[in-house]
Amino acid sequence: MSYKSNKKKMTNPETYCRGNVEPSSFVGVILAAGQATRLRPMTNSIPKCLIKISGKPILQYQIDSYRSAGITNLIIVVGYRASAVREYCEGISDINIKFIENLEFETTNNMYSFYLAREAIGKRPFILNNADLIIEASLVQTLLSSPMESAVAIDSSQFNEESMKVSITEKGFLNNISKEISPNKSAGCSVDFYKVSAHDGQKLITEVVKIIEEEKKINDWTEIALQRLFKSGKLQFSAINIAGLRWVEVDDFQDVASADKKFSNFEADLKNFDALFIDLDGTVYLGDTIISGAAEAINLLKQSQKRVFFLSNNSSRSKQEYVSKLIAFGIQASEEDIILSSDAVLEFLDQKKIQRVHVLGTESLRNTIAQFGFDVDSDKPEVVIVGYDSELSYQKLKAACRYINNGVDFIATHSDLNCPSEFGPIPDAGAIVALLKLTTGKEPHQIFGKPFPSTTKSIERKYQLSPSRCLFIGDRLHTDVLMAKNNGSKSVLVLSGETKRHCCQQNDFGPDYILQSLAEVRSYDSLGQT
Repeated sequence: MSYKSNKKKMTNPETYCRGNVEPSSFVGVILAAGQATRLRPMTNSIPKCLIKISGKPILQYQIDSYRSAGITNLIIVVGYRASAVREYCEGISDINIKFIENLEFETTNNMYSFYLAREAIGKRPFILNNADLIIEASLVQTLLSSPMESAVAIDSSQFNEESMKVSITEKGFLNNISKEISPNKSAGCSVDFYKVSAHDGQKLITEVVKIIEEEKKINDWTEIALQRLFKSGKLQFSAINIAGLRWVEVDDFQDVASADKKFSNFEADLKNFDALFIDLDGTVYLGDTIISGAAEAINLLKQSQKRVFFLSNNSSRSKQEYVSKLIAFGIQASEEDIILSSDAVLEFLDQKKIQRVHVLGTESLRNTIAQFGFDVDSDKPEVVIVGYDSELSYQKLKAACRYINNGVDFIATHSDLNCPSEFGPIPDAGAIVALLKLTTGKEPHQIFGKPFPSTTKSIERKYQLSPSRCLFIGDRLHTDVLMAKNNGSKSVLVLSGETKRHCCQQNDFGPDYILQSLAEVRSYDSLGQT
C-alpha cells in the first residue's frame, strides 16, 4: 500500500538536541530470544538471527553495522537455540559481547527480554534492536550521526500492514508507535532500531519494570512501553528517516525471499558475466512443463549478447532432442548450446583410446556414443557406461552386472540420485549406480557430469571464457552450486526444482545468489541494456 508522506511532520527538531555522545559510550542491545515458528523447518535447529542471507547470518549484518559505527560493546538476549548464537559469536574477538538468557522465551516477548537486560545496560546510552532485521552497515552510524539524543529509525517510503508505524507531532517528536496507525497519519515504518540516551533509557526501563512487575504483563512488545511514554510526552524521540537504505524485517518465507533478492546485488552483478551455464531439469522445466517466466528470461539473456549454455547431467536424450524440446517451449537454442554429462564421457573414451563399450542407458545415449565411432554392440567391452535410463529393464541390469562381475570397469555419466519431474523426484543415474554397487560390490571407476569442472573445461577453452566471469544457474546444491564452486565461478540457486530454501542453512557451502525461479532474471537494466 502506498501513501503520501507528511513532509511537515518530518522536520528534525534540532533545537531540542542536547549534544552528541561518543559511540564508545553506547552499548548495543540485540533482542534475539524468539522461536520464529513461521520459518520452520528453517529454524528447527537455529534461531532466526542465524538464517543466512547472501551467505551471511542476519545477526552478522547487525554486528557489522555496530562495528562500522564504532560500538564495541553488545548485549545479546538469547532464548531459543541460545547455544547456537553463543557458538557463532565465539569467533568474534574485536567486540565485547555479553549474553543474557531468556529462559521464558516460549511464553514471553521482546519486552521481557529487554527487561532482563536492564541491569547490564545500567545508565549508559544504548542502541536497541530486534534480531530479525537485515540492514546495511551504515544504519547504526546514521542513528549515531543524528544530533538527536533519542530517536527511532524509520523508512518514510514504506507502509506495511504488519510493521510498526510511527506518527509525529508538529515539533517533530513521536507521539505514537503502533501497527494500527493509518496511512494518512503514518510518517513511515519503524525499522526497529532505537537510539536511546542514558536519561531516556532510565525512563524506558522504569516503564518496562512497571509493566512486567506490577501489571504482570510478560508477553507484550517493548513498543507498548514506548507508546505509553510517547503519548504521555514523557519521552521525546525524533524520527530519523533512513529511506534509501536497504533493510528487511524477516517474519516469514516471503520476507526471506525479499531479503535474498535485495541483499544479493544480483542485478548489479549480472552484467559482469560473459557466459551463463543453465541447468535444465528443475530450472527451465519440470518434466514436460515449462517453469513460468523461464523462456522469457533466457531469451533476454541471449539478446543481451551473453553466451548461454544449457548444462545437464541428464544423458537420456540426444542434443537434438534437447534442442527440439527447448524450441517447443519458445527458447532459442542450437546443439552448440547443449552440454551433457555424456560429452565428458566421450572425451574420456577418446583420451583412453577405448573402442568397445557396453551402454546401460537409453537408445539415445547408445546412438550418441555409436555416432562418435565407438562399438556399442561388442560382447567384449572394455568399459560399461551407466547413464540415466528411462527405458531400464531387468535384462539390461543383468547384462551390465555380468560384465562388471567379470572384471570390466564401469563408469557413470553422472551421480544424481533422482531427477525432478512434475510428479516429484524419480530415479536417476546415481540410483542405478547405487543398485549396481550393492549388487556387484564394485565401485564405479569414474563419474562424470556436474559437479566436476571437467564438464565445461572444453567449452571454456573453445570460447576463451574465464571461470570468474561464468555464472552457473541451477536448482541443486551438490551439483549446480558445487560445480560453480569447484570451477571458481559464481552460482545462482533457483528454488523451482529440488532444493528448498531451508536446505541452504544445512550446507557447508552455499550459492552466491538465490532466486525463486528464472523468472526473476527479466530486467533489461540488470543486463546492461537501455
